Amino acid sequence: MQRTHVTLPSLSRMHWPPDAYRRDDLSERVLQFGTGMLLRALCVASVDAANRAGAFHGRIVVVQSTSQGNARALNAQDGLFTLVERGLLDGAPLERARLVGAVSRALVADREWPVVRDVVAQPELQVIVSNVTEAGFRLDDGADGARAGAGAPRSFPAKLVDLLRTRFERLPDGPLLWVIPTELVPRNGPRLAAMVDQLAGGQGGGREFRAWLGERVRFSSSLVDRITTGVPPGEAREALESRFGYRDALLTIAEPYAFWAVEGDPDALRSALPIDGDPGAVTYAPDIGTYEERKLRLLNGAHTALAPLAILGGIKTVRAAAEHARFGPVLSRVLFDELVPGAALPSGAGEAFARSVLERFRNPWLEHEWRVIATNQTAKMRVRVVPAIERFVTKQGRAPLLLAVACAAHLRYLRPVSIDVGSGPAASGWWRGTGYPIVDADLALVASHWRAVAPAEATPFPPLPPEALERLVARALADKALWGTSLVALPGFLDATSRALIALERDGVEGVLPRD
Repeated sequence: MQRTHVTLPSLSRMHWPPDAYRRDDLSERVLQFGTGMLLRALCVASVDAANRAGAFHGRIVVVQSTSQGNARALNAQDGLFTLVERGLLDGAPLERARLVGAVSRALVADREWPVVRDVVAQPELQVIVSNVTEAGFRLDDGADGARAGAGAPRSFPAKLVDLLRTRFERLPDGPLLWVIPTELVPRNGPRLAAMVDQLAGGQGGGREFRAWLGERVRFSSSLVDRITTGVPPGEAREALESRFGYRDALLTIAEPYAFWAVEGDPDALRSALPIDGDPGAVTYAPDIGTYEERKLRLLNGAHTALAPLAILGGIKTVRAAAEHARFGPVLSRVLFDELVPGAALPSGAGEAFARSVLERFRNPWLEHEWRVIATNQTAKMRVRVVPAIERFVTKQGRAPLLLAVACAAHLRYLRPVSIDVGSGPAASGWWRGTGYPIVDADLALVASHWRAVAPAEATPFPPLPPEALERLVARALADKALWGTSLVALPGFLDATSRALIALERDGVEGVLPRD
């Protein structure tokens, strides 16, 4: 039977449920830099939930900072979008959807900067949130010192300084303003505050302005954790929109898990942004170090530690690894037996989060590819995994055997098959014969250790005997530039890593996966 095609209307204000909160009656209390899926699925969704609960009573003005973004689509849909949550919750599949209405309007910085200034000068506005990516979270050399006229400054820190100066000039006695960056940068609050202070000091009249910043502006570090999976293609999207009864250009798909930790005085934060309802995705705390540590070591650390091993074993996605008969138990053991003990967490604080990590890894709707996770793998090992190895040895007095396998797999993953890089610069290309792409700024550093123990001028790169592999591991583990520290003297770690690399070279991944 031929399927009848139905033309659906575009999402608009007519689709907002009449029994939901009265959007047009709410003041604009948050300015958000960033139009992407993560902030829609976390910040905007949390404000929307607080509005529905009667706790917040405010909306968000979204700013598109660059030429690429979703401002036009947001305005075309009156700030509305559909949030679809898909994944496992307590082991059972969950799929739910709701219309999110917390955005009032979207502005494009390059064209509407005077309007953005007007927004920040309103006394109702007490919060600025940003997610401009790590690349945008920096000073723009030579372009940030002078204040712009009608146009927007180039970098995000310069834009922020311009807005804060506008508030200083127009609303000097206004309420406390909270600046909450969500970029994945350690201590993002103090780092942004330092950039703002540097720029403010370089402008005329900087002393009074900087004094006002210290009295009236608070910079809070924050940590965001929610996987957004992208819009499903073709018929899957059509099926969703057919169920909703409208087309949504900003359909937002995310896992059920959502967490946003904001550092600062909880009562003061709550007075400006009361969105940390119970149950809720938002947590206010005087120190968010524990939350940062558990995410970095257990979620990001598990990803990084196991990516090379999975790729070498031909396992494409995280979900496939979690469900694999032999790899799945290894993933679980790495988490609970080695990464949890290797994390700087209070006793009992890591196990519950580790269980949630495993559930998230098994999300049947999420196709998270290991090859993407392994981008710049060496730097990630240095930051995410090596501190857990050292802490495990200090606490347990022995080597973490599976993390030794992870280090061996890391070295094997970056083993050059041919002396020459196939295409592109050494930091981004293919080692000829590997069968997988390598994107790693430290590629040449790892390759230098392989070359040092190989026969001179051997092409293609030959298999190495066990003695050469042992020399390689000893060289590599002692390389502080590679790991950030020397791992060679850790009790038992050199021997465990050497045995694992020899097994990987001889038998492949099957040779190092435990059978018990």
